[in-house]
Amino acid sequence: MDAAAVALVLAAAALHAGWNVALHGADDRIAGMAIAGMAGGLALTPFLVADPPGEVLHLAVLSGIAETAYVLALSAAYGRGALSLAYPVGRGTAPLLTILGGWLLLSERPAALALAGAAALGAGLCLLGLEARRSGSLDALGFALLVGVTITAYSLIDARAVRETSPPGYLAVSFWVQGVLTWAAARFDVGRLRAALRPGALIAAGTTGAYLLVLFAFRLAPAGRVATLREVAVLLGILASRERPRASTWVGAALCVAGAVLVAA
Repeated sequence: MDAAAVALVLAAAALHAGWNVALHGADDRIAGMAIAGMAGGLALTPFLVADPPGEVLHLAVLSGIAETAYVLALSAAYGRGALSLAYPVGRGTAPLLTILGGWLLLSERPAALALAGAAALGAGLCLLGLEARRSGSLDALGFALLVGVTITAYSLIDARAVRETSPPGYLAVSFWVQGVLTWAAARFDVGRLRAALRPGALIAAGTTGAYLLVLFAFRLAPAGRVATLREVAVLLGILASRERPRASTWVGAALCVAGAVLVAA
């Protein structure tokens, strides 16, 4: 994997961990993510005007819809369980599905190390699933698994689209769609947006920066490797949170990260 792509993805992982910690602690996660989407779209609108996505506009819209599903599932998972459970499961499920999708849809054949990494990811997810059962957080586990499905969807859409267009303009459309649809889920309540302005601004900076870095990385490396290497955000997020998870949770999260590293090797 190209060194520049690795640097981009690791920087994105740090930003991703930060905004997830902020989202988990927010009082109104839906409103916060609506602000984040629309703020990101507004910040990138000049790029949209200068270089619109053109022939891949439909993919940008589809990506925004998938992002909205991701936001709703993630907010539900965080409202029902600890970040140390929901974050690793959501992020760990995605690489397995992304590798499969990259192989079937983008003709990206996984190497032996990638398959070994997928096995480690599977083992880590099993441990986290057992921990969810022990702690009575099976509903959070279900939403976290749905998060993984939605991540896979928008990752595959984006990986295809950015091969044909400039990432900033494309991302502007995706963010606007996600922001407006998420605000619709909040019933277009302006008062909720005002109350969530501060955490929403922090989340906006993290989501926009992280996603933009990943889109540029998609232009330098296969989708499966990019999506999996950024899973180091899992450990960063747990470390940055104030939670004190059990040893089994740490082992499960570490296996997910180890699997991601093997896939990206």
